Amino acid sequence: MNKKTVLMVVGLSFITTVVVYLAMMYIFSGSADHEREGFVNAADFGAVAGDENDDAGAIQKAVDYSAEHNIGTVKVTGAERYRVADEVVVKQGVEIEFGRNTVVEVVGDFTVFTLEKNASMINGVIEISDSSFRSNVIRLDGEEQFWSWETTQVQGMTLINTSGENLGTGIQITADQTNEYVSFVDFDSITIVGFNRGIHLTATPSDGEPNFVNGNRFTDMTLEDCVECIVMEGAVTVPNEVSGNQFTNMQIQPTEKTESIMIVSGTNNYFQGMIWDVQLLSSNQPLTLTDQSSGNTIRTNLDATYILDDGTENIYE
Repeated sequence: MNKKTVLMVVGLSFITTVVVYLAMMYIFSGSADHEREGFVNAADFGAVAGDENDDAGAIQKAVDYSAEHNIGTVKVTGAERYRVADEVVVKQGVEIEFGRNTVVEVVGDFTVFTLEKNASMINGVIEISDSSFRSNVIRLDGEEQFWSWETTQVQGMTLINTSGENLGTGIQITADQTNEYVSFVDFDSITIVGFNRGIHLTATPSDGEPNFVNGNRFTDMTLEDCVECIVMEGAVTVPNEVSGNQFTNMQIQPTEKTESIMIVSGTNNYFQGMIWDVQLLSSNQPLTLTDQSSGNTIRTNLDATYILDDGTENIYE
């Protein structure tokens, strides 16, 4: 074999190797690209904007992939509309990042997003357009045992029910079994419109060890057109308490459908913000402190005549 032939064979072998390598990289590029970029795009797993098909499965696959490969972020972005018809569980260590103008339309009646601990959600609009919806948009369950060193947070989101039925709950936080708790989770710059309950915190009695929903922070919240804007159900103290939660810089806009601004049980919860157009309310006392309340503080533009206080040592200014 002469020198020219040898060079041709070597050259062809090199080209073949490169072609095969590029083909393999194309076929299996998902993992390499995602790890290099530091995020997972839900579109790579089949989420298609504007086609009116269910994207929940594709978003869940992206979340699962991100969790399994320790990538961390799943992006669902663009000024686009996606549709979901099933629950998405945001796994530990995963943050779903929506574009500010990304809309996720919910069709059906189910909990839309359940957050595990160390999971987060940021930006986007979750729109309930189905009049059958009676569930929760964002749910945290105390079985995850959220605590101060976790990184769980929800930020910059709009939750809106456009069905006209004012049903369902925007944010649901529940501790209802032994030794369940949700504590020190941050909710920041969230708008909740058109639900039966805007924010619902509940700790219910169980056998054995206490459960509680304590020390969570709600900052820069806007609640509008909810039947009950904030509901906190629990006892003054253990075994089932809802205490030390902080609501600061609230803006609350009731409508004719609003029956209650807040119903509060628990101890040392703090509320501060602005309540608009109280003349629209059917109740003369839309702020209720139950007989299971103590030491709570309410600082709004409404005076004491708007507050029904059946508790002890509550403060309002």
